[in-house]
Amino acid sequence: MAPAAPRGTHAAIAALVGSALALAIASCAVHRLSDDFRCENNGDCGDGRACSDGFCVDGQGNGNCPDECSSCNMGQRTCRIDCTASRPCGTVKCPDGFACDVRCNNAGACGEIDCTEGDGCEISCSGAASCGGIHCGKGACTVDCAGVASCPFVDCADACRCDLDCSSAMACPAATCPEVAGTLCTENKDPGASCDSSVSVVCDTCF
Repeated sequence: MAPAAPRGTHAAIAALVGSALALAIASCAVHRLSDDFRCENNGDCGDGRACSDGFCVDGQGNGNCPDECSSCNMGQRTCRIDCTASRPCGTVKCPDGFACDVRCNNAGACGEIDCTEGDGCEISCSGAASCGGIHCGKGACTVDCAGVASCPFVDCADACRCDLDCSSAMACPAATCPEVAGTLCTENKDPGASCDSSVSVVCDTCF
């Protein structure tokens, strides 16, 4: 017969089991609490909170997102702008000094898009006439256009890097691309083609 465990051992095991159960219950509570603070934009939050990376956070801890942003990360200076048929944005402006992710997800979701003051922009225009004219600044600019007249005009001539992806010629009827040291930064360096930063090393001057 094996010797009986000391009386103190049973108490220690019971304490460990109790601690494990308490941690499990606490983790479940934290998960439910986190779900309560999920958000898509600042309008989903209240009490001075801002939507950051999909969760409502204390505005004093993360800084309040600019009004233009659906959500943001103040520390990394990133701003996401979501525009849909149910929540059209009208004119979109990337806040000064932010890198913006602009998503125009339906026809008529966005009007003019102004990224001239931003540090860079990634723009998605999905659906016929989903975006108005697009104006990039000196930062990197990536534009994805899917749908008839989804991007009626794109101006990224001043961008340090510009890439324009058009689902058809009707999606992007007019674009102004960078030209560096006599090199036109378009597909195959052809006039009138979509902007393409990969055709030459001089077409990507972002640092």
